[in-house]
Amino acid sequence: MTGFEWATLSAARQARIDAVPEMVRHALRVLEDLLEEADHACTFTLDVAPLTVDGVAATVAAMLPQRCEVAALVPVPDWPEAVGAALPGFFVPGRQPQAWERGAAPRVLAEALAGWVVALLARLWPHDAEAWELTVRTRDWYEAAYVDLVVRVEGRVWLLHLGVSD
Repeated sequence: MTGFEWATLSAARQARIDAVPEMVRHALRVLEDLLEEADHACTFTLDVAPLTVDGVAATVAAMLPQRCEVAALVPVPDWPEAVGAALPGFFVPGRQPQAWERGAAPRVLAEALAGWVVALLARLWPHDAEAWELTVRTRDWYEAAYVDLVVRVEGRVWLLHLGVSD
């Protein structure tokens, strides 16, 4: 599977653009299930909201859970690289290390799903779309570890949340 270009599949190229967000969410749910172990639950979500007149940070703040706020938005020059760097490696469970070694079937499947997610997101987000890595400040619980990516495209703000609780 190494080097396969998921965006070349007709399922990605020909998907109705209004169906793509749900396709991404479905792939993320499968990836959550694959990576789940005892005391290792992933939460991967994709949300979208119209850009408010107050800007990206205010729009993102409205999308976050209560008692959470935007601590920082750091520009990301290449959102596909940021997603690819996080998925699945950042979220691979610590137990059963032999199952998660490079080349092992579960790892290959997780990497393929991550590639599929990036290919689908590319239908929603141009490669050069404005993107930021989000740091969240919370007065409550959020996630033990997370990668949050914010992308602005044509008057809409997307929030990709990739989190794990241990």
